[in-house]
Amino acid sequence: MEEERSKRDELERILEENNRKIADAQAKLAEDQLRIVEEQRKIHEERVKLEQERQKQQKEEQRMILGKGKSRPRLSFSLKATE
Repeated sequence: MEEERSKRDELERILEENNRKIADAQAKLAEDQLRIVEEQRKIHEERVKLEQERQKQQKEEQRMILGKGKSRPRLSFSLKATE
């Protein structure tokens, strides 16, 4: 009787320890997943920001090429008669 109870208590202790280890592992996994998701979000935000800057620069270059919005000085020509 006493031996069975001792074995049972030991098994319950082992089971509780295993459950604690599982809970700890799940918590660490959840933290890791959260960190990965946060990193992916930062990468995505940076990528979007870079794309917006690239588009803005491209529009500015087109504006310069087309001479819109006083982006370059107006050129004026005059013809002079030569004698």
